[in-house]
Amino acid sequence: MKKAFYILFILALVACNHKEQNKKSKEESISKEEPFQLYQMSEMASFMEKMYADHKRIKSQIVAGEKVDTLNFEPTKLFYARMTDSTDNDIFYQEKAKLFVEYEEQLIKDSLSQKEIYNKAVNLCISCHQIKCTGPIPRIKKLLIR
Repeated sequence: MKKAFYILFILALVACNHKEQNKKSKEESISKEEPFQLYQMSEMASFMEKMYADHKRIKSQIVAGEKVDTLNFEPTKLFYARMTDSTDNDIFYQEKAKLFVEYEEQLIKDSLSQKEIYNKAVNLCISCHQIKCTGPIPRIKKLLIR
């Protein structure tokens, strides 16, 4: 019985020692990996974040019955901001961008139908993102005024 106890004790020590060696090798491999690199947004992604934030403001103003008379971004930047994937800047995108700029200009000029114009602009964003970059669609849909 004593022999069985000693054998179990030795096996436990060996097993613990083996786990400790595995832990050290994992730590060493983690430290040898490349350092964490922060995601850098493209100029277009950053610009679209700015547009999103401003459209939240615009939505609040329209819902409150206030007249929207300014944009806190330059819509024509859609034509020249550097994209994450430059191949996305094609004829389809350029046509959507042109129409979006027209809607934004109408939004500022026409105080009577701002809700409709605003929703047209947001729906245009959704339709473009359905083809080009689907990720932000759920966020964009929240901008619609029901």
